Amino acid sequence: MIMKNPEVEFCGYCITHPSESKINFRIQTRGGIPAVEPFRKGLTDLMDVCHHMLSTFEASVKEYKAQKETEMD
Repeated sequence: MIMKNPEVEFCGYCITHPSESKINFRIQTRGGIPAVEPFRKGLTDLMDVCHHMLSTFEASVKEYKAQKETEMD
């Protein structure tokens, strides 16, 4: 999601150690904007995508259950 931003030239990460809950991000931007801006936007965009997927999934499950109920009747 971060790489979709046209202001971002590079985005990468590494996990310091599997037993630690830390991730190191490296974000390189064009035009000198602070890296925290595209990072926040990327996280916000990712949350929007996750909410859309969840609502679509829940609607499909509801539709499937309704269809199965009408088939049983």
